[in-house]
Amino acid sequence: MSLIDEFRTGEVSLPSAEADDIPPCCFTCVYLLYKEFSVGEGDGLFYYYCAYNLAEKINQALPACSP
Repeated sequence: MSLIDEFRTGEVSLPSAEADDIPPCCFTCVYLLYKEFSVGEGDGLFYYYCAYNLAEKINQALPACSP
């Protein structure tokens, strides 16, 4: 399974520095979310993740990557 496949399952989050690896269709999707992460004060780091497969669905819309 590729990193992007794992990303789409919600098992892997990608740092904002690797945003180029995220498929363009994800940026139009309601399930693309991010969480902030800081090692030190003022880091401002965040990670993207796909929330489609979470138990508590945001809504019933299909993700942008769905055929």
